[in-house]
Amino acid sequence: MLRLTTQLKGFVLVGALLVGCLPGVVQAKWIKATVTGTVTGTVYADNLQLNDAITLNFIIQNYSGTSGSPNFWEQTSPLPNYTQLFGYGTGTNSTGLVGSFNGSSSPGGGGNLIESNNNGSSFLMRVTGTPSSGLSISRSGTLTNVSNIGLSGNLGSFSSSFPGSTDIVDFLSGSLGTKSCTSCTGQIQPNTESPITFTWNNITFEQIEAVPGPLPLAGALVAFRYSRKIRSRIKPN
Repeated sequence: MLRLTTQLKGFVLVGALLVGCLPGVVQAKWIKATVTGTVTGTVYADNLQLNDAITLNFIIQNYSGTSGSPNFWEQTSPLPNYTQLFGYGTGTNSTGLVGSFNGSSSPGGGGNLIESNNNGSSFLMRVTGTPSSGLSISRSGTLTNVSNIGLSGNLGSFSSSFPGSTDIVDFLSGSLGTKSCTSCTGQIQPNTESPITFTWNNITFEQIEAVPGPLPLAGALVAFRYSRKIRSRIKPN
């Protein structure tokens, strides 16, 4: 009985250590921003042609910045997993993009950036990940890495209820839903090539649950295997 109790204590200890080592964002709420618009200009890709409708998806993680007018959040150096300004789902299911943004890559071109006034004016968002963003476009069947995606404009019907928050997720949570944007522009910049330009007219902010990453999943697997081992020892008793 003493041996069993010791084993159970060991299991509890291992479980506590595993939970303690998991990133705190497993239960955090992030923001998914979906931008819709139209391809413009004279430079295209296989799935990004003139006048094509375009949808771009961004996952904005909890990230503290400088609160002011405009509010400003910028990541200029690589950070550990789950402390990025933009998450791994960024780019996924976007029109014409292949892959998913590498959140742990070193930001280039001035860094990852979001800024906005409390009323949505002077809105700017930039995703960078040089030398390898994890995102690519296809031209004549050949994949080219995307070094950055940037867009700017003035949002209508935007009013954050957290204007003084230093956390970008708090700030955007104050104005969820679809916001219109008039004459707003953006570009997708491939490495060493001319950018693909687009206009966008809407952005939708949704609050989503953070998805457990490789570490939580690995921790859960270890805990499961350890519990089965203990159960196998309990049965003969």
